[in-house]
Amino acid sequence: MRSLVPLLLLFLLIMTIPCNAIYESTANANIFINIYKQRGDYGRLALWHEAAAECLNLISVPMSKIVHNYYERNGYEKWVERTEKEKLEIQERRQFHLKHAEAAWKKSTTTESVLNTEREKIAKFMKTWLPHYPDRFYKFGIYATFFREQLERAEQRKDYAKVLRLEAEAAEMCAAQYERIPIAYGLESYTKIRDAYLKRATLLRTLAKQSPKKLPDEVDIGKQIQLEKPDSTISPKKKADIILHTAKSDPRIKTVLANQKGVREYTWFQGFAWTVSFYNHSWGNLAIAVIDDQTGKVKDILRSKHETDKLKLVE
Repeated sequence: MRSLVPLLLLFLLIMTIPCNAIYESTANANIFINIYKQRGDYGRLALWHEAAAECLNLISVPMSKIVHNYYERNGYEKWVERTEKEKLEIQERRQFHLKHAEAAWKKSTTTESVLNTEREKIAKFMKTWLPHYPDRFYKFGIYATFFREQLERAEQRKDYAKVLRLEAEAAEMCAAQYERIPIAYGLESYTKIRDAYLKRATLLRTLAKQSPKKLPDEVDIGKQIQLEKPDSTISPKKKADIILHTAKSDPRIKTVLANQKGVREYTWFQGFAWTVSFYNHSWGNLAIAVIDDQTGKVKDILRSKHETDKLKLVE
């Protein structure tokens, strides 16, 4: 019975991580939705609801379709069923945000100049998140779960040709993500990275046809193709360690974390501002600090209310 526990945990991990990953950009848009909702700034609230819906349309939909097509093409019926459900959930979430955006617009008194400034921020946010998923393809989502399990099984059987074919399929999927997300949006500079992964896939398929008796060194070459970021316009002005120090030095954050143990931090650049999330295993999400990338100053802090699990603005 005990021997089944690791397998069960692995199964649960596989079933949950890829699904959560495709909503990450929308989850980050929700930070700003929370802020403007609590401020009563309905114009900017509407814009961020629309941004969340657009993230689902431009990122979650193509990602889900790429994975669905792979499962269907390779006969993974249970996984096809899962992605079918996922597609419905994506549309439900999209309609949720569009409905709330429409309602917010009806209450808006936000000036057009303020709205235009926020639109510029959202454009930077989108340009940051569109390449985010293919950039981290080999660290999270389907490769880190489904592919890794398949690769381990093939390697245990010493079926090295199968390992190489799986790696080729993964490289093709990574290329497809670049093609259908940032490139489809108009970020043509990512074509070089897409082409590099397609070239890697071709190499791996060629090696697989040679019926290798061991894994060649080339299996790891280019897994994470290191190319200079093709779009420097979305590079932050501040460094992550400075941003983290700023967040941890804020007296409001210090108050939130005072009696907490095992606190961890997650710092992320959102295209125009930084967010620093503080969390632990016993409480979950503790607080989020939003820091301006231009000034390096804390703009907003959201604190979790454990009773409701909602984030509240801290003045």
